[in-house]
Amino acid sequence: MKFKITLTLLLIFIAANLSSASLLDRDVGSQQFAFSARSLSMGSVGIASKQGILSALNNPATLGLLHNKFRFTLTANVTKNDEDRAYPIYDSFDSYIDDAVYVSNAHIFDKYFGGLYYNWNLASMRLTTAFNFASLYDFNFKYEEEMRNNEKTDNDNEPKKIANNIYKGNGEIYAYSPEIALTLENENSLISSLSFGIGISYLNGENKTDSTIIFTDWAKEQMLNDPDSLRDTTYTMKNKYSGIRYQGGFIVGLGERVNIGFSYTHKTELTKEYKTNSDTVWADTTIYYPTKFGIGFEYHPRNVWDTKFSIEARLVKWSDYNDSYYDVIEYSAGVEHIMHNGIPIRLGFRYQPSGRDEEVTLIAFSAGTSINLPYNLALDLGAEIGKINYNEKDLFPDSYYANENLWDYNPQYDTLPEDRKNYDKIKDFMINAMATISWRF
Repeated sequence: MKFKITLTLLLIFIAANLSSASLLDRDVGSQQFAFSARSLSMGSVGIASKQGILSALNNPATLGLLHNKFRFTLTANVTKNDEDRAYPIYDSFDSYIDDAVYVSNAHIFDKYFGGLYYNWNLASMRLTTAFNFASLYDFNFKYEEEMRNNEKTDNDNEPKKIANNIYKGNGEIYAYSPEIALTLENENSLISSLSFGIGISYLNGENKTDSTIIFTDWAKEQMLNDPDSLRDTTYTMKNKYSGIRYQGGFIVGLGERVNIGFSYTHKTELTKEYKTNSDTVWADTTIYYPTKFGIGFEYHPRNVWDTKFSIEARLVKWSDYNDSYYDVIEYSAGVEHIMHNGIPIRLGFRYQPSGRDEEVTLIAFSAGTSINLPYNLALDLGAEIGKINYNEKDLFPDSYYANENLWDYNPQYDTLPEDRKNYDKIKDFMINAMATISWRF
């Protein structure tokens, strides 16, 4: 029996990827929660607490908490992602033995944000204007695996490599955001401050996803009687996005000890243009990113150290994007202790369920600090570690390589590879590091 891997393979491969064979968040992009190292180190809070200029992307009213005349901020974000994929092993009695890791990937990605604001002191109030630039949704990922045959490994022999499989994406959706906040203050009142803010973001970006199977020279040499049966395959999907996002929020200050904040992000309508490597023209559709409601609480207790504690919750209506997605509630919490030498210690926690699968949740812990530099400069440093586990189908089904010439194959005893019906078990471990430098006067 002989199997030919022809153009039909490409068509099957495309269908599999479009339906279910995708990395987590491939379709919508990974959300950006923290836009400064201070926010990252405190669990990505930013609805009711002072986290810098870029926190206006979570709640524009936070600009009212900034008292310097002018500030410019630049943030660098580096993320390392480690992914292990495994499948279950069963014995001859169909009893589960263990999970076998068959591929591990580790890749590093970076991105950058920036913003500036200016405070205008009016007669009985303060007006703050700002402009921010940041990545809101990140489509960067990379998956690599080697397909090898079943040749025995006696005498240090290495099974022959059949193909290199690569599945990768790149691109981001960026926000270009002017914001404004109006702040009223009265230290003698129960409500010591009241800030209102609005923001409008122009969203623009693109992403590209490539799925490739590249057969090795050795594999092609095995097909001397049928050299065209092994063809390298490439499928590319390109997307372009554009639209407007509207935000609003307010923060109520109750004396020196308590801030309560509320934020609202309207359902975002984006025009999405798309094209594959087999298309000659772009097609377009409309997609919707979710409505968000957020509430935050910050408490400044009496303490030997100058301490601030923040806790927040956000309702994210992912059903706006797709009826098969789930609405979720995300939680963040963080604490900052400023020690006697003026150096802060920050700790945080973040709980983020997936809108795609209600059984999948990211849990992350974070920490950070800050250093004051000469010339009115400040450097904030933060790091976050998180882990997420989920199940999904094999990205490159085994039947693609079911050709008897490529395997140590005896038709009397052996069978050629078949698609696994069981799902892969994926363990994703993430390390996220961020540095923010600010200049103020």
